[in-house]
Amino acid sequence: MLKPIIVSLITDISNTTKSSIPIASRLPFNVEYGEKFNQYIYPIAMHNYMAVFTRSFATIAVDNLYYVLIQHACGMFSIIGNVLENIGKNNANDFNAKSDKIKDNNYNKTLHCLRRHLDVIEFAENIEELFTKIFLINLNLNMICGSLAGVQVLMNLEKNASDISVPIIIYTAQFIHLFLHFWNAQFLLDYSVLPYKSICKIHLQYKLITSERCKKLLLLIMSRTISPCRITAGKVATLSIERFGVENITLLFDSFSSFFASLVLIYK
Repeated sequence: MLKPIIVSLITDISNTTKSSIPIASRLPFNVEYGEKFNQYIYPIAMHNYMAVFTRSFATIAVDNLYYVLIQHACGMFSIIGNVLENIGKNNANDFNAKSDKIKDNNYNKTLHCLRRHLDVIEFAENIEELFTKIFLINLNLNMICGSLAGVQVLMNLEKNASDISVPIIIYTAQFIHLFLHFWNAQFLLDYSVLPYKSICKIHLQYKLITSERCKKLLLLIMSRTISPCRITAGKVATLSIERFGVENITLLFDSFSSFFASLVLIYK
């Protein structure tokens, strides 16, 4: 949808008038309407933009669902960590460690956090199960489309700037789209260990004055939190900012190196 704007800007910079820009190049993609094309240019343009929007609406809907589910899981981990951080905080030094289970408020809070923690872990595993195959396909398609965009740029180096701008815009959009997937997966990695950090914090700062049964529940939560929840691509690669930097930044530098090497060979 940005193609007509970019083409118009590039053509204006080239010291030409807007009237010299072909009408067909102002549309998102090429269409054939015969001799009446110029007569019905505005309805055709509206149809073009609606087609682009409806084609991308499914991707937008799935991505927004993924972002919302991840943020909900992170919020639940944050709530559990906040509750755990306040357990045993206000207990006195003469606290009875062998009090009745019904009257032990810290035990009841910890038991509730344990149950909610298991529910959130199951929820995160369901998210991973739902999107793991999609991300595997998405990663492979991004690599293929990125390579095709680079080949298209190299083939159109000696032509108009508009022929180069379109594949560069497409590659940039794919790069940002992939980054958002890795970025949200990193949120889940970080927030899923919050309960562990909260328990360690109350143990160090407040010496964890609670009953023995409460401490056993806290150990169960800690043992499960050691392995953080993660989003994977086909159960093969874990999505994280570190993984994104290692793979995609390297691929980007390789693409730029090949691009400049091709420029040198062409001008030689």
